[in-house]
Amino acid sequence: MANRKRNIQTKFWVTEEEKRLIDEKMKLLPTQRYGAYLRKMAIDGYIIYTDLSNLKEMNKTLFSIGRNINQIAKKLNAGGSA
Repeated sequence: MANRKRNIQTKFWVTEEEKRLIDEKMKLLPTQRYGAYLRKMAIDGYIIYTDLSNLKEMNKTLFSIGRNINQIAKKLNAGGSA
């Protein structure tokens, strides 16, 4: 195995549904080898970039609001005034 052309192994996990979809797409091609199919898709497949900065900012704001609500609830539960 020291003389292998591809000597780095890459693994990843999939759900049963994802596995079924991969199998269906593989049937459309002449290859029967998962390694060849997945390598081709990883190298030549589409790259989809999604900008999540708005969601990250919203998450940060919601976290801050939740923290404030927790502080108010803690003070009220300890017998403090609203």
